[in-house]
Amino acid sequence: MNEIIRAEITEGNCKQKLYEYTRQHYLHELVKVSQDCPYKTEDLSPVFAVKEVLEWFMSEVVQPSTGKTIVREFVENCDNDLEPGLKQKLLQLEEMFWSEFEIVANDDSQVILADMSSGVRYKVKLFEENRAVYTAGRVVRGRIHPWEDVYRFAGIVQVSKTDEELACGMGLATSGVVDSLVKQYKTDTIKKAESITINPKSTISSVLNKYPARWVDGTCIALGISAKGKKNDKVKKIQELLTSDAIHGILEQLPPRSIKALQFVEEKGGWIKYSQLSARFDDEMDHSWVEHPPTSVIGILRLHALLLVGKIGIGGRMYKIAVVPSVLRHEIKQF
Repeated sequence: MNEIIRAEITEGNCKQKLYEYTRQHYLHELVKVSQDCPYKTEDLSPVFAVKEVLEWFMSEVVQPSTGKTIVREFVENCDNDLEPGLKQKLLQLEEMFWSEFEIVANDDSQVILADMSSGVRYKVKLFEENRAVYTAGRVVRGRIHPWEDVYRFAGIVQVSKTDEELACGMGLATSGVVDSLVKQYKTDTIKKAESITINPKSTISSVLNKYPARWVDGTCIALGISAKGKKNDKVKKIQELLTSDAIHGILEQLPPRSIKALQFVEEKGGWIKYSQLSARFDDEMDHSWVEHPPTSVIGILRLHALLLVGKIGIGGRMYKIAVVPSVLRHEIKQF
């Protein structure tokens, strides 16, 4: 009697296998083009942002090395391991598209969406943990793709509830699959923010206006300034506060090690190569200063806009430097 060989890739684990395949073969390319993702990720958590970029990268981006999407390459290379009928379903990922939909009706297993541009209706499969969100009348913004005789959500879907949006990951891999990419995503986000060009005379406003909005908001919160309003208005308020008499109280509330780090930079002329500073003081920080304000020695100074970080050209090379704003150097020297 011949032994029945079970398929290794099934409908239940195919997304997991596809993520793993992408991570194994295309991690470098993914990190390189992640900032080109056309879908908005700035307001998403790192895990959700990675999932959004992954869905786009695997299903919509044609790889120059193969002339195919990753999902098509995966299907072709793993054809013998796919359960019957799964190949055709996976290839339907290439047909995903983004739109705004109105929820017409739902039941325990699917929701009926009406495309607000074309009026076309789609039956979309629901997952147990998300059913309560999809009530008639709400607006859904996100991507869907065909999956045999129904549609499925892809990436991150936003469901409007009055003026409030709930971001939901639909049918995606568990956090364990993307954990290895989340760290890279955070690092890449910080690296991009620190790639701005600065010099020893850069002003607080000129640098903060180039920083990510979440960093500026984090600085506002740390300094007791409202984080509401336009970014340039908030930057103006930050500079006004730091150049007022309030600077004395701000300096007095800093941890001793942060004061030492600030004075160390001041003694070097107000700026220093970042590698020399981080060799003496810890600088760990997250990519978002609102949810996770820095608590490291250098991070606290950056959070309060007392230390500006960017890059400068020296001898034909770009170096990462830390700068104490020139308008604050006298106060710091006298502190």
